[in-house]
Amino acid sequence: MNLAELGEAFRRARMAANLTQQQVADMSGVARGRISMFETGTLPEIGAVKLLSLFDAVGLELIARPPGHQRTLDDVLTEAAVTYDAPPRQRVRTRAARPPKTTEGKP
Repeated sequence: MNLAELGEAFRRARMAANLTQQQVADMSGVARGRISMFETGTLPEIGAVKLLSLFDAVGLELIARPPGHQRTLDDVLTEAAVTYDAPPRQRVRTRAARPPKTTEGKP
């Protein structure tokens, strides 16, 4: 994931949290103009402390994992929860039930 993709994920999380750029700036100590540049992919660099502060303000966390790591079911569920504006792990997991076996059509 590159900096522009992180900025887009941040923007989606900020909007899902119903926060303005200014509110996040006040919470994180990062200038609103830098937040705007981060979200639009025009910010050439952002320090780790500022990035973590921004992510914390909108409820995201940064996870380090080895290169080539394959997505897990937990990764997919977490992404789905963010997509549907629900906190991670609060969606109810359900299993599709198999239809009942019938004897119709058997000799």
